[in-house]
Amino acid sequence: MTSKKAYSTLTRAAGVVVFKILPLLLCTLARAQNGSWSTQAPMPTARGGLAAAAVNTTVYALGGIKPASIDTFYTTVEAYSPETDSWVTKGLLPGPCAYGGAGVINGVVYVVGCGSPTYAYDPSSSTWASRADLPTPRSGAAVAVRDGILYVIGGLKVGYFNTVYSSVEAYNPGANSWEAKAPIPTSRYYACAGVIGGSIYVAGGARPVGPSVSESLATLEAYDPKTEMWTAKTPMPTARRGAACAVVDGELYVISGNLTDYADSVRNIVEVYNPQTNTWRTGAPIPTPRFSSGAVTVADTLYVVGGLDAHDRTLAVNEAFSPFLAVGIDIKPDDPDNTINLKSRGTVPVAILGSATFDPTTVDPATVTLAGAPVATRPNGVPMTSITDVNADGYLDLLLHFRTQDLQLTRTSTEGVLYGGTFSGQRIRGADAVRIVAWDRLLRSNPWTEGPNGRRHLPTD
Repeated sequence: MTSKKAYSTLTRAAGVVVFKILPLLLCTLARAQNGSWSTQAPMPTARGGLAAAAVNTTVYALGGIKPASIDTFYTTVEAYSPETDSWVTKGLLPGPCAYGGAGVINGVVYVVGCGSPTYAYDPSSSTWASRADLPTPRSGAAVAVRDGILYVIGGLKVGYFNTVYSSVEAYNPGANSWEAKAPIPTSRYYACAGVIGGSIYVAGGARPVGPSVSESLATLEAYDPKTEMWTAKTPMPTARRGAACAVVDGELYVISGNLTDYADSVRNIVEVYNPQTNTWRTGAPIPTPRFSSGAVTVADTLYVVGGLDAHDRTLAVNEAFSPFLAVGIDIKPDDPDNTINLKSRGTVPVAILGSATFDPTTVDPATVTLAGAPVATRPNGVPMTSITDVNADGYLDLLLHFRTQDLQLTRTSTEGVLYGGTFSGQRIRGADAVRIVAWDRLLRSNPWTEGPNGRRHLPTD
């Protein structure tokens, strides 16, 4: 949490307000509005064909393969913390797993698609359990979770590249059982999947067109688990297999992958699908081209780990992407605990902090939300904003107000996330800790006070 200071009195010289000049760096101005990539700490164990999953803010890399004349199959499990940019080893899978997938349900990681086994990992106890076997053993399937159910889609018969499945099987961890679902219209393997809203989107992949030849697909199909219906969507601009999928801010990112059967056809292409418009756009290319990597999203940042390069060599590379420019925010700058009473009819002040590389006065208040709430407006419709220096660091800050009852927070919320954009179109994101207090608890800490008219009233936020 940002350290707190009372609203500052601006330094004045000869009646003129003095601030440090904001030296907006050229690299910041040139930053693509599509977002930017950064290189993070590499995995300790280089590998491709791994599964990846995220539990809370931890990224898990599970299993994988090192291709060779005699392949090396991994049972390795390693965990990455974006907060510390560091990895730790978390033991071993119960069995080797390559070209499988993973999904998270109620904090438990399920690893499937490595033949028939289903493995369940509980990070809270660092323990593994074997669960009901996948009815159709397979490899190279797309895996996704929706409403507490794990879906395994397509793939191929282990060791048989000409036997490709369209079948979809769904695992219910509560019943420890599998159920067949509506098959995907386009049978394929090495596709990837992401969940947006109520639908599972399956992108790309490959299918055989001869005894030892396959073609890459641009096909995008969406599955609605409630209706068990598949719908064809606008195809990807670039047909690929072995790409990684991740969802950020309601869009599907399809990252890198191969154009053909051959490793040297790998490309650093990133294409982004918007389900609201059913359209694709080109994203910022990933720095390291690769296929058969793992991808997950943590706090609106996607992480792509491992994979294989153009020479079929294993990679340990860990690269992160966010479409947002990270900005500092300070919720309730005059409150060291960021206390919010959700029953209050007042407003919550939030400062978007200025720095040597960011000028918050470039932010368009009409685009800003905090925990889903828009900026509050005055009776004349003008947003409740002001420009000041809340932390006395010499940089201008943009102070915004949000109506408490518009905030989509709950009694268990511990963080408020702000989204918005600049007038030039750069998307921004900031987060700060919050402490939600109950109404009666607030009464005990802030007793009734008497106003000038003699009537007793409660304090506001």
